Amino acid sequence: MEALPQTRAVHRALDVLEFLATNGPCELHRLHKGTGLSKSTLRRLLATLMERRFIRLGLSDGLYRSNIAASNSSHAEMIVRIGALVEAARPHMLALTRDTEWPVDLHIYASGRMRILESTYGQSPFPSSNMLKPDTELSVFAAASGLAYLAALSEAQLTALIDTLKGEKSVSLERFGLTLPVLISDLVNIRSAGFATRRQSRTSAGDRNAIAVALYDGRQPIGALAISWKRPLMNASTFAARHHDRLKQAANAISASLQGGEIDRPGTEDYAWDYS
Repeated sequence: MEALPQTRAVHRALDVLEFLATNGPCELHRLHKGTGLSKSTLRRLLATLMERRFIRLGLSDGLYRSNIAASNSSHAEMIVRIGALVEAARPHMLALTRDTEWPVDLHIYASGRMRILESTYGQSPFPSSNMLKPDTELSVFAAASGLAYLAALSEAQLTALIDTLKGEKSVSLERFGLTLPVLISDLVNIRSAGFATRRQSRTSAGDRNAIAVALYDGRQPIGALAISWKRPLMNASTFAARHHDRLKQAANAISASLQGGEIDRPGTEDYAWDYS
């Protein structure tokens, strides 16, 4: 018996999701070649999948990406969270790059790592071959976004995260020669400054740095917004003096969008860390 049109559409949509999950970000032509679906059919499917936030269209490179693959989970709540975060962040990221001219990256915390969801490096007049691209994973203990995220956690959350990552040498606290007291001291300084910078560069030349602030969904930090620049041009303090306020405004606006216009960050009582 021939499949009903609705059933065929479901199978085709699943074919698109599977192809993106297996092959990574793709342009329309590659999806057409890989799935065998016509471009007109793909456009309809892609529009629906984007509307339902199963996939997104990359701001930096115009490639289609799977939100399911980005979360390493098929859990519907994570799919919606990623879709909502990217949707809320896009206009503020573009405006921030227009104002500062530097690339802006959107990061989400997932499974002990910071993952770049979106970037405006394509809209910045200062391109660089060392720019980290969307879908790159970074250490939560080294990236500016990771340190900004950690600084927004409670003592219980921070301790639980560190314990979870102990068995993963590539992302553990020990990999960077850190102890808990040293990390806590760093996070206290980050809270005082209002932003985090990179602990070490992922690039071989080490010619880029970044400042980042946390993003919230309700009282829960979920990721960070970061601006990167060419390190030899200025130090972090000078760059932050010029751009931190604008970065913070953008992060506040994104967080407010996720929370229906209200910003409800944890109070100081949630940060009762033990400094001993």
